[in-house]
Amino acid sequence: MKDSVIITSPTLSDIPTLWKWGEENWQLWGDEKYKWFSKKTITRWVTTPKDDVLLVARVGDKPAGMCFMSVMRDWAFCFGLYVDKGYRTKGIGKQMLIRAESQMKAKGVGSYGLLVDTKNAKAVKFYKREGLFQGYKFYLMTKEL
Repeated sequence: MKDSVIITSPTLSDIPTLWKWGEENWQLWGDEKYKWFSKKTITRWVTTPKDDVLLVARVGDKPAGMCFMSVMRDWAFCFGLYVDKGYRTKGIGKQMLIRAESQMKAKGVGSYGLLVDTKNAKAVKFYKREGLFQGYKFYLMTKEL
């Protein structure tokens, strides 16, 4: 890779790309009805992250990946780790996890979890390689308010 990878906070100009990735990739969806977050929700999250850890990997000036971790006191939940297809297998996902884990430790977070579809074998293998282990198998239940 000619350009180096820079991991930084997302900006407002990243929102269309982050939203597009989420809409187009079922691996990030909570369910088929709601899919990924709305542009409005992503905008609110990016502009007011509070204690959450939100990262974008850039190669040059182009977003190459994202990692969104929501901090809930001493535990966090990863709502999305995604690397764009053209940048996979280059260590970008690992770099984002390392940065996110470092930031979460600094906030007093002791552990985190995420959901990965059992059909997404590459992701399961990646997360296991990065030290995550399989917890309970369960259904994600949703309700519209």
